Amino acid sequence: MCFIKLLSPAKVNLTLNILGTRGDGYHLIKSIFQPIDLFDEVTIKVEEGEGVELNSLGLKVATDESNLAFQAAKLYLEKATIVKKVAIDLNKRIPIGSGLGGGSGNAASVLVGLNKLLKKLDDNQLLEIAGTIGADVPFFIRSVTSLVEGIGEKITLLSNFPLFHYVILFPKINISTKKVYEEWDRSFSETSDNVEIEKLISQFENDQLLPLRNDLEKPAFKLHTELQSFKEIFYSFDAKSVLMSGSGSSIFAVFRKEREANEVYEYLKISSSFDIFQAKGIKGWHYLLD
Repeated sequence: MCFIKLLSPAKVNLTLNILGTRGDGYHLIKSIFQPIDLFDEVTIKVEEGEGVELNSLGLKVATDESNLAFQAAKLYLEKATIVKKVAIDLNKRIPIGSGLGGGSGNAASVLVGLNKLLKKLDDNQLLEIAGTIGADVPFFIRSVTSLVEGIGEKITLLSNFPLFHYVILFPKINISTKKVYEEWDRSFSETSDNVEIEKLISQFENDQLLPLRNDLEKPAFKLHTELQSFKEIFYSFDAKSVLMSGSGSSIFAVFRKEREANEVYEYLKISSSFDIFQAKGIKGWHYLLD
């Protein structure tokens, strides 16, 4: 038996523009993803036998093939033509249905972890598998701040991008990504034309945090009108750069300095009406635990 233990990061979307839809219904996006040091823990064991076994710790999630980590293990074994048993212990901390990409990060961690143990596939093959699992999964293979385009398959690493500090509010609302996109199709289908993404990246690289934009905010807020009040909480602290991550429901505020983030976090952490996290952007591969 061999095993590995990894930290599986979350992400935030510093911008998310919808450019339209493909003929097959998939939405085309431009988004800046930054991985953050809010982690799940993923332990992977490879032993004699056959099949995949997933055990959920912490926040409870499905342990069958509907789980992206389970799918990742199964697809890796198939692609590598290996007959082994893979046992996964998934200790969840990243909120489910929060727009922070926890499930996608778990899937990528399984792919990376299995490949460190078995060394059967190259990076391009891992990315190919990742893309069949979910739109956000390829990004997490490298876990570096990136411009993500297409339906998530086109990734441009932003090597000079600053690592910001975050306070993240999860309002304990589990939002369906599918329903948010359906609402965008129904009510907000005007596309983001002339997205000056290079100018925006340059602004971020010069520590100019405004403007932040997420085209999925309007449909998510229409489905869950209470989300606006959670965004107002950050504004009450004079936070200027506040945004919903992904398809929601997490709302985050961005800060240049850790001290600024810490002041807001310390005040909000006593609340029982929502979960609050403090995090920082990270750069590099998944961190391994001893």
